[in-house]
Amino acid sequence: MPQFSVTSEINVETIRPDSDNFFKLSTQADDLLALAERFGWVAINNLAIELTVRKVARHCWDVRGQISADIIQSCIVTGAPVAESIDFQIDERYVRAVDQMDEVEVRLDGAEPLKNGAIDIGELAVQSLGLAATAWPRVENAPDSYSVGDQRSDHPFAGLSALKRQNQK
Repeated sequence: MPQFSVTSEINVETIRPDSDNFFKLSTQADDLLALAERFGWVAINNLAIELTVRKVARHCWDVRGQISADIIQSCIVTGAPVAESIDFQIDERYVRAVDQMDEVEVRLDGAEPLKNGAIDIGELAVQSLGLAATAWPRVENAPDSYSVGDQRSDHPFAGLSALKRQNQK
């Protein structure tokens, strides 16, 4: 199975038609560190991506596969580490853009355009991973809200705050 990295692109001319072309992500510790930094995560402990690219029609390729990872993010309230296991399937379609738009109307609903005749398979995998992670991670017993320092009682919303406290009782 051919290996790809987080920066790999696949030239669609190298894709064998009418057959599955398998690719497996290969990463180094530096790659995982750079990805964690890119997304603002504490760490990525495990990342496994296996994708299949198949030419399904003229100027049309499907990318399917499995992405799994173990990541650690910071809780948005407390800053404590929050571990998360991610495991999902990916299904994307890529199409070649037509040079003369007045000849054919190309609608990209649900499809991505090729970039210079290539599928940016590394970026597809990385962006999909980023979207699959919990956007606002919280530890289990994190408070709904918190405050830092002295709270002024004469702030613009003090009256509303007092009414809210009355209604809660």
